[in-house]
Amino acid sequence: MDGNIKLQAKIENLDSVIQFIRSCASDEGFSKKRILNIELVVEEALANICHHAYAGAIGDMEITCRTDSYRRLVINIVDAGRPFNMLSVAEPDLTTDISRRQPGGLGVMLIRRMADDIHYLRRDDKNILTLVIAK
Repeated sequence: MDGNIKLQAKIENLDSVIQFIRSCASDEGFSKKRILNIELVVEEALANICHHAYAGAIGDMEITCRTDSYRRLVINIVDAGRPFNMLSVAEPDLTTDISRRQPGGLGVMLIRRMADDIHYLRRDDKNILTLVIAK
C-alpha cells in the first residue's frame, strides 16, 4: 500500500489529511485505538507546519503513507518551510509550575512518545519528517 496527498499548509486542510491517514491505517488493519493515536501524531506535526513553517506565507505539505516490510505504517511529511528538526527540541519541563513554563513543546513530546521511530532530514531545502508506527 502506497499513497500520498499534497495540499496547502493550512489548518483547514488537516481534516483531508487525517481522513487520508485514517484510510491508510485502516486498510492495513490497525486497531481503531491505534488509528486515533496515529491521527493525533500526524495532526500535531501538520499543525506545526501550518503555524510555523512558512512564516505567514502559503506553502505546501506533502504526506506519503506506506507500510514497510514489518507491516509498520511509515508516514513521510514534507514541507519547504523553515528548517525545523523536532528531534533537537528539548523536552518541556513538566515539573515546573505551569505559570513559569516556556510555551510550546508539548506537541513534539506527544509525537516522540506515540511514534515508534522518528527521523528528520533536511534535503533540497525541504524538511522531511518520517514517522514510523507499529500496530
